Amino acid sequence: MTGNSHHGANLGGSRFAQGDERQAVGSAAYAPSHRAAASKPERRRGRGPLIALGVLLLVVAVAYGAGVVLFSNACYPNTVIADVDVSLMMRDTAVSRVKTSAEGYRLTIEGDGFTWQFDPESASEVIDAGAAVAAVIDGNEPFIWPARLVQALQSEPAEGAVKSTEDGEEDVELDDIALPDSFDRDAFLEELGAALDAYNATRTGTFDAAGAYDAEAGMFTLSKARSNQKLDAASIERAALMAISTLDDTVTLDEQSFVPLANGASEEQVQAAIDAANELIGTDVDLKMGGNVVATLDGSTFVQWMTFDENLTPTLTTEPLTAWVHELAVSKLDTIGCERTYTRPDGKSVTVSGGTYGWNSNEAELVKLLQDAVANKQVGEVDVPTLQNAATWTAKGERDWGAYCDIDLTEQHVRYYDAAGTLVWESGCVTGNPNEGDATPTGVYILNAKRQNETLIGFDEDKDGEPDYKSPVAYWMPFVGNAIGLHDATWQPAAYFSNPQAYTWAGSHGCVNLPLDKAAELYNLIQVGDCVIVHP
Repeated sequence: MTGNSHHGANLGGSRFAQGDERQAVGSAAYAPSHRAAASKPERRRGRGPLIALGVLLLVVAVAYGAGVVLFSNACYPNTVIADVDVSLMMRDTAVSRVKTSAEGYRLTIEGDGFTWQFDPESASEVIDAGAAVAAVIDGNEPFIWPARLVQALQSEPAEGAVKSTEDGEEDVELDDIALPDSFDRDAFLEELGAALDAYNATRTGTFDAAGAYDAEAGMFTLSKARSNQKLDAASIERAALMAISTLDDTVTLDEQSFVPLANGASEEQVQAAIDAANELIGTDVDLKMGGNVVATLDGSTFVQWMTFDENLTPTLTTEPLTAWVHELAVSKLDTIGCERTYTRPDGKSVTVSGGTYGWNSNEAELVKLLQDAVANKQVGEVDVPTLQNAATWTAKGERDWGAYCDIDLTEQHVRYYDAAGTLVWESGCVTGNPNEGDATPTGVYILNAKRQNETLIGFDEDKDGEPDYKSPVAYWMPFVGNAIGLHDATWQPAAYFSNPQAYTWAGSHGCVNLPLDKAAELYNLIQVGDCVIVHP
């Protein structure tokens, strides 16, 4: 029994012990599960950044790949092709836009009076849109697109596939300017060159006094000097091709478009020379004759006497003044003997030359007056000194007389008109016999004298020691020296004074014969100094 009880006790103890072991085992088994549950969030927090980094790298990789794909077939921001903004455009879209922009393109080159236009027949003549876009995209370097993109975003819109017209343009060779094969450079340059040559043909291309003097301003000016500059063909041809390459529609000429004046002197040096020249031309005088201004001595005249040396120093010489005065006298002032044309009050038009009537300037005295005017930079008026005056001053070749006696050799008639052109007196006459070599000389003369009861004594042409004739006259009015004049001729039959042919057989030795009563009337009307015109 005891053994059984012991056994039972052992068994009971054993069960307890086992129960404790189970409990212990159960506790042991449970405890690790609690520790595992406590440590799991820590492991997740450690992997989170790695996951985020992986996601970021994936996004970057996808974005980079997308950028590579995009910029293998698209333009960067701020890209301009032929004046068309093609930023972020795909290839085909960019080509279409460039083509559209090129339709109707026309280039105008203008400035300083020069205008020339180039009107291509089609857009393909001035740009190959496909090649231009391809050149831009082919240069994109898509595998480094991020850096290129940042660079593009930070820059101003830039021309793609075409050389810039602002960066080193003067160093660009014409053949290096990007233009399509369909563009005929030679024909273009030939037409432009012809227009430039025509423009330059009117300009001297040099700096001199004549070219720098502005007559309206009355002084030398830089703008007038520059008006003689020739266009720089090479520079303009380059600018024109550059404009076409970018489809710019205008080339505006400026100072750089012209060949420099005075062997490359700067604008400041030319201006200094002009200022110095203006200091030398202070004289401004009007020359007057008969109360009328006949010439002006000012800068426009001095410019003919001014030169600039190699240092652009102006020199004014007055030696040409004598020649200038002489030319003025011959061409304008002196009218004695010149051909004149006038219309007689009865309507007959008369042209006659020769004679002694008219203006005769005193050239030597005028030179002295003008030399003083130049030395003193005189401003005002100078009366032209004369050796002989006419009644009025007019343009050379016109009527410069007042009252006059008109002797018509064809009509054999004499008329006297007052200064207003009113017929005051007239008479038939007998003039010199042309068949005997005694024709009355034609010309515009001065009535030299009026004398009564004179005896006209001829020359001794027959060499007999006696005058060929001695003719007493009551009224003597000479106009060619004291040898030929108007006078009464009582020895002429009265009928001859009404016969226009009588002078051919009964003509005088050159004088104008009048009836006695008519000679008396004229004598009382005409004045010494009046004009006497003898004409056919």
